Formats: sequence, structure tokens, C-alpha cells
Amino acid sequence: MVSAEEFAQPSYKWIGERHFVENLQGWNISLFPGGIGFSFFNYSDEKALRVELSVGREDGVTEYYLSDAYYCGEWGGGWHKWQTHRLPLFPYEGLHGLMTSMTFAYSILKDSVIIPSRYRYRFATLDDFYRGWLSTDDFHDPAIKAENVEPIETADASLFQAAYERLNAPETDRFITPLFTRGDTGSPGHPIHEIHRAIDRVIGRKADEPRRGATIRLAMFDFDSEHVARHLAYAKEKGVEVECIGDWGQVSSMNASPHIAYLRRAGVKVYGISRNDPSRHREDISSMHTKFILFDDDVVHSGSYNLHFHLWGGNRENGLVYRSKDACLLYEAVYRALRSGHRVALDVDPPARHNLYYSFGTYNAGPKTFRAQDAIVSEIEGAAHSIVVCMFDLSALPGIAFGSGRETDAIEALIRARDRGVRVRIILNGMITHTGPLPEPWDKAFPRPLKACLNRLKDAWMEVSYVYYWESIYSPLHHKFAVFDACTVITGSYNWYEPSLSSDEVLTVTRDEVIAAAFLEEAELILGSFRIERQ
Repeated sequence: MVSAEEFAQPSYKWIGERHFVENLQGWNISLFPGGIGFSFFNYSDEKALRVELSVGREDGVTEYYLSDAYYCGEWGGGWHKWQTHRLPLFPYEGLHGLMTSMTFAYSILKDSVIIPSRYRYRFATLDDFYRGWLSTDDFHDPAIKAENVEPIETADASLFQAAYERLNAPETDRFITPLFTRGDTGSPGHPIHEIHRAIDRVIGRKADEPRRGATIRLAMFDFDSEHVARHLAYAKEKGVEVECIGDWGQVSSMNASPHIAYLRRAGVKVYGISRNDPSRHREDISSMHTKFILFDDDVVHSGSYNLHFHLWGGNRENGLVYRSKDACLLYEAVYRALRSGHRVALDVDPPARHNLYYSFGTYNAGPKTFRAQDAIVSEIEGAAHSIVVCMFDLSALPGIAFGSGRETDAIEALIRARDRGVRVRIILNGMITHTGPLPEPWDKAFPRPLKACLNRLKDAWMEVSYVYYWESIYSPLHHKFAVFDACTVITGSYNWYEPSLSSDEVLTVTRDEVIAAAFLEEAELILGSFRIERQ
């Protein structure tokens, strides 16, 4: 059986000097920089290496973190140097106690197949952190290597391509329902209720057919919800396979959440993906930022919201519920990319009725590749009479319109659309789009400058509305949607700014007048319900 060790071997590892960071609960916790280096044979230009760090804790749970390695030099003789320095190393403080073990396995991509390592290797012991340095001798010591039993299933690209074609067939019925939070978790139309109904449905199907597989897979930046955590743990108890992927900062000691700890103690695997350097995370806001949940193989929820409505219940958010096996397959391709690093390449038609783009995915539109940011610029440049943008944040996001070889950015494209006669309305979170120190919450008249990129909109006399609560400087707007010509909707987790280019994001394009009307109604409700400042 082929193993990753035939093509890549761990060569070095390190930890740096301990320092303290403040977590979301205000604790000072110990964080160590560190990483792992590999010798990786250069068998192809198309290759990848992903590290899975496992941290055993005193209470018996295991934390899992995923980090992609990158090329950083040459060893010679056809061997490259690859490494990751993005390992969240918190050996001491947390809700699960001290670490009892810290090991790693890895996988590589070769010939479009994910190949796992045969062994799981020791990264560090608690004594290593006390001492402050690591030894590489244990890479080759059979007494402290264990067989890696974690299976990795390679995706069959043809299944996902066929699902895409069926989804866009002319006879496909409407299968998408839009949902809006509208700042009221008690409203019957709030997405949280639909999420709980979907969990119950999976549990019920498992009870009716005990031998059938039943799965709930969640890929969400932040899922710090007591009620959802307890419901997912109950599903696990009833035989449903439950797995969660979040951003490393939300599922590590940086967020000592009792709800995520509860999930782990219930036997739910929780993975944190690291897209930035944990020891310098405040300098790079790249993240695992997708927001979707797969229920079995026939329902998926995707939206702008994180599962922390108990904290931000007043936020204005949106979601789409897909009741379609084919839509689930496309989201499953994204989930597999998050979980294993295997990114399926799809042939897409950008003007089609339904498109789903993953920020790190590969999409071929004829002879050229097509990216999520290209979809945004394409829709702006293709609009004939109206554009409504309702966005948490907005900046100069570069993209290439379909059929064009020229790169532009979203702000310039919006200005050009207005100049050719399209009515462009832009609705933004006022607190986020302004900069400088925050005043007291009640000081609504305190002057704060616009971010530089948004001054371009002001200087171009664009129609921009900044949304705030009536009583404070804060804003409830967390949407990420736009509507074009009252027919096409772009939405998802994707903020229209540059950090989205280096974060895990999903973006959907849907051409449906009924769905577009629902999003336009949401935009009008926001403009009529909150304090609006216009430039």
C-alpha cells in the first residue's frame, strides 16, 4: 500500500519562545510558535501537503488542527523543502486541561489522489514545552510512532461534475429557500429553527432505518451555540455521524467555549483549520470562514451567519436552504477540500442559473480558470439596469470579468456601472467601513474617517448608505449579498475584500427572480428600520 512517506518525510520541527496572548474570555494563555518541515520529492507541479496536529488533553478529549504546508526551498537531488509554521500550540491553559500528547500525521496530493502518511509521529511532550526545544530523533524511533488509522477518501471528480450539470438542467425545479434572521431569534422564520428541524430530521431517519448512514457535517467559522451543540451531541448519541470544522481561533484555547468543549466530550470530532500564523494572527485576518451545514446527502444550509445567535442575535443575516442531492454534492466537494485538502476541479458556465465557488477551488470556464472574485466582477460588469449591494465590508477586490482579459476591482467596476446608466445602491455596515478609534457607544456624532478604498465611492458621488443602530455607533449589518437586475443574487460567506482571497470562503450565484425579490425586500427593510447615514 502506498503511503505519503514514499514521497515526503518529516525532517525537522521546532517550537519558539513562550509568550502570552489574551483569549476571547480575557484569560492570559500560553502560546508557542512552532512548525514542522518536510523533505518532499518534486514529482509534479501539482502537489500539496497537509498536516493534522492532534492534541490529547487531561479530560480524555482530542483536539484536531489542520494546516497546509508550503514550498520554502531546495534540499537538492529533486527534493524540495516544505514546511508549516501555522500550528496552534497551546499546551497548558484550556477547558480540557493540560496536554497529555501532541502528535501529527500528514497527507499529500499525487495524481489527483490524497495519500495519507502510514505513521502518526510525536510532535512534542509536555516536558518539551517546559524545556523549550524539540528533538527530531523520534521521527525514526519505532517506539514512539503509531500506525495512522485515519482514512482519507479521495473525491471522484466526475460525480461532482455530473451534479453540476443536473443542477443547471432546464427541467430542474426550484429547490432553494431563502431565510433571513432579521434580528429576532424568536421569529418562526429565523434560520436557527430550520437548523434544529434539519437535525431532528436526520435523527428521525436514523431511528426509522438504524442500518442507514446518517451524517451532519458543519463547516463554519464560529459555532459557539449552546442549543446547537447540545442538539448535535444528542444526534451523535442517537447514532448520527457528526463532524465539525471551524477556524482554529474559534475552537482552540483562544476561545475557551464550554459549548465546543461539550461537543468534544460527547465524542464529536472538531477540527480547526489554520490559515494564518497563530503567534501573529492579529496581523493577518485570513481564516477558515465558510458557513454551511450538510444534513445527510440531500439538505444543505449556507449563509452569512455564524452559529452564535446568543451573542449577536440582533444581526441582520441571510441563508439559503438547498433541498437537493446535487447541491449537496457541490457543497460536499467544498467540505472535502476543507477536511483533506483535495480540491476537485469543475468545468463551469458562469452565466448558468446556479454556481457555487470555493475560494481555493479550481473552476474552468472554457480555456481559462474562473474564480469567486471573477464572478463578482462579472455580475457587476454584466448588469443592465440595477445593482443593490448589501455588505458587511467592501474594498478593492480584484477580479476578471467572464470573457474579458482585463483585471479590475469591485469598486471600480461599480463606479463604471453607474457611469453607463445602471442604478447602483450600496448598503454597508457603518462601524466597519469607518476607521480610527471608537468613541463611546452613545456618541453618534463623533467623526470617524472612511477607509481609504471607500473614499473612492464618495469621490465618485456613488449612492452609499451606512447602517447603524438608532441608539449607538454599532451596526447590525452582517450580510454579504448583492442583487443584479432584480434577477441574480450573489451571497455566501464571501466579504468583498482582499482577505477573502486567502480565506476559506463560499460564494453562490443564483439566477431566480423570486429569490432576488426576497433579497431586495431585505435591503428595503434594512433601509427603513435603522439609522442611515449617507455620504
